[in-house]
Amino acid sequence: MKKYYDDRKQLNMEISDAEDGVMKVRLHQPSGIREITVTEATGKEIIELNRIEYNANHRETRRHVSLEAYDPYDVLVSDDDDPYQETIEKEETDQLYEAIHQLRPEQQELLFKKYEQDMKQNAIAKEEGVSKMAITKRLQTIYCNLRKYLEK
Repeated sequence: MKKYYDDRKQLNMEISDAEDGVMKVRLHQPSGIREITVTEATGKEIIELNRIEYNANHRETRRHVSLEAYDPYDVLVSDDDDPYQETIEKEETDQLYEAIHQLRPEQQELLFKKYEQDMKQNAIAKEEGVSKMAITKRLQTIYCNLRKYLEK
């Protein structure tokens, strides 16, 4: 007699070996045990269905998917990214912007011309009608103020 169990390790079916082309099946149901007699062919189908159901219930459900499946064009994550370093750089950049906002508006404008517009000191001096040395001293003052603010 073959015994079949469900996922909770409870007996759910017993099937006797075929005798005279007939199999006896005892079904263990919540309402009680029910015994049925089936042909050998039907009994084999029941055994096969039970095997298929068992395999389906015990199939591995995890999916092994690589990051390439989520990011096929390497837009989100690249191999040379270092999250720790990126975080540090972002914090430093945020601190620098905060320090720049502490400067006077004319100092901010000078930094904007020098670094965002990529103007030379001579061009800035000519535009403002002062000497290049005056622009150099203003930038040194700005750098000193930024350094003081960032060291706090």
